[in-house]
Amino acid sequence: MDPVLSSLPESLLRFVEDQLSNSDEATDEELHAHFVANGLSDAQAAQALKYRTLYWCHIYLEGFTPIRKGHEALHYNALTGQFELH
Repeated sequence: MDPVLSSLPESLLRFVEDQLSNSDEATDEELHAHFVANGLSDAQAAQALKYRTLYWCHIYLEGFTPIRKGHEALHYNALTGQFELH
């Protein structure tokens, strides 16, 4: 698990991952402010934003995301229909 984000409660971690996956119209600055307004520290919000491109580009198996599993994250490969290591 990402050490900067590891102290987040599960509900907040789910919120962050949902926003990273689905908030495609907000700027990084807007999303950072949204994270802070919902309980992340400035450092945690900045760290979460480092994952934004990964969450935009891939669908991850629940619980096997880049924030939670790092290099062991499993993303969906539409060509094979399987989840694979990133």
